[in-house]
Amino acid sequence: MFPSAQTVVSLPFVRKIPWLTPLRFVPRPLQELTVGTAANLLLREQLQDGQLDFLEGATLGIEISDLDYLWVLSKRGAKLVIGRKRSVPDVTIRGGSHDFLLLAGRREDPDTLFFQRRLVIEGDTELGLQAKNLIDSIDLDQFPAIFNRALQYAVDIAEQVSR
Repeated sequence: MFPSAQTVVSLPFVRKIPWLTPLRFVPRPLQELTVGTAANLLLREQLQDGQLDFLEGATLGIEISDLDYLWVLSKRGAKLVIGRKRSVPDVTIRGGSHDFLLLAGRREDPDTLFFQRRLVIEGDTELGLQAKNLIDSIDLDQFPAIFNRALQYAVDIAEQVSR
């Protein structure tokens, strides 16, 4: 379907492309719509099982520092809601896009990323640990196969580019 990540990265110009630049210009409303929709769809099972109840009345910031993204999530009723950047979250998990990709693609253990301070929890650490444990417990096999393939492809390319 797609060329291998190694093939893509071996093209002479690929390592020179500023991959993150276009992502920095994605309008905040589009980010919030996309992240909110994806989170509610992908975490539907965890929402129904009550695994995200710790976010009821609390806010979790996800900050991707190299993209200047900050999404503030909370749970209202049976869904996750993305708040405004100006909201001060109760806890923030911060890191670079590469490390979040490695985390999402299960290429790095969450504990390793946190112990190496590549991902940082600031604020209510108990709430942050609940979020980390939730991330750690999610089985990627519950997600649609196309999502997993796209995620793994993105991680493959990110890993090849960073070498």
